[in-house]
Order: sequence, then C-alpha cells, then structure tokens
Amino acid sequence: MTRRFIISAFVLLSTFAAYGQPTADAAAQRAIDVLAGPAWNDARYFSFAFNVERDGQILASWKQQWDRFTGDYAVSGRNREGEDVRVVMNVNTKQGRAWKNGQPVADPAELLKFGYGRFINDTYWLLMGFKSFDPGVTRAYDSENKNDCGAVYDVVRFSFQDVGLTPGDVYWMWVNRRTGLIDQWHMKLEGSKPEDAPSVVLFQDYRRLGGLLISTRREIVGRKQFIRLDDLVVSKDVPASAFQ
Repeated sequence: MTRRFIISAFVLLSTFAAYGQPTADAAAQRAIDVLAGPAWNDARYFSFAFNVERDGQILASWKQQWDRFTGDYAVSGRNREGEDVRVVMNVNTKQGRAWKNGQPVADPAELLKFGYGRFINDTYWLLMGFKSFDPGVTRAYDSENKNDCGAVYDVVRFSFQDVGLTPGDVYWMWVNRRTGLIDQWHMKLEGSKPEDAPSVVLFQDYRRLGGLLISTRREIVGRKQFIRLDDLVVSKDVPASAFQ
C-alpha cells in the first residue's frame, strides 16, 4: 500500500468517525482512490469506441483518441446523413482539421464544433468518476441510500458552473460504501422539466486498463439502451499514428 493510499484511508476513516457519515469530498475521493489511485497520474492516452446500443443494435459508433496531457484529440464515425466524418483537433485551442468521406473540408468550423461536443460528452461518460474535483464542479453530500439488496451508498450531488456545454445538468453519483465503486449515476439534464425524474444509469462490466478501473458498459434504465465503451485502451504512451 502506498503512502498516498494510507493517508487517504486515514482521512476517510477520520471523516466517518467525526461526522458519522462521509462528506461529499471524502466519498468522491474514495471513489478516485479505488478506481485509479496514483495510476491516474500516468494515464495519458485514451482510445475507445463510444457505442450507443438499443434493442441489441448499434445506433451510433464514434471511435476516439485523446492525449490527456496535450489536448490532442481525434474522432471518427458516420453521421446521421450517412457521411464518414473524421475530426483531428486540439480541445484546448479548438483548432484542427476535418474530413468528410475521406476528403478535406475547406472550412471545418462546424465539424470542429461537432468534434468538441463529442469530446465533452463522450469523455465525461468515460471518466465521470475521475472528474469530481474539476474546476467549476460543486459537490454536495445528498444522502445515504440503499439498493434492493441492502448495499449502502453515499450519494454525491454534482452541479456545475461554467463547465462543459450544458452547465445546467445535475448528476448524482452513487458510491458503494463497501467497495468504493460507482454503481449508479443518476442524471437530470439541462432543459428537462422540473417534474421529470432523473434518468438512472447502471455501471456494469468493470475492467482494469492501464491501472484504471472503468465501467465499460452503462445501462440506461427503462430505455433498453446501453452506452458501450468498446476497444478501450489506457496508456502512458501515445502511438505515433494516433492523430494523423
């Protein structure tokens, strides 16, 4: 056990003892420690396919590569018009290039905007559990909760200020108190009606890649829909051909 893990465990136990329940920060930090610990510092390159599945059919598939250290990013897939699209950009500068059906796009502004939107949405789905302490994220301890099997959860509510493309979203992260894993994520998206119940997302098929534990299949309850994070690679090294 590393010194950081020892310190994190001590802080967590002290928080339980002092307050009888963890704070939002303690619950969120515990999830990060369980999902990654120090391995997060070396997790530089991510490659994955963001697949939307409904009734056993793939409705959309977007292959992506991202250098977390430099901001270089590439996304490719087929749009709703049936065109093959590829965008290679830097998400920090929002500058880059784009292609349709293998041909360079002279004015890529719209496709760069599209690519940035995919980056914001898809990498958040991929790494939500690691982004609790990003700038502009507000954490609040919502409740202690139990599922039907009696598992106890610390529910952390996230709201946002000048973060992402839909800062009005609200999320609830369910951290399993025994395992430290994120088992559920409830979300109420910007623009939804006040009376609308949050959507429930179940985290399934955890895999350890590059030292990180990542749920590679997410079930959106009641919709017969899944978000699949397929062909996932996490590495400290960036392939030379990643952003060609």
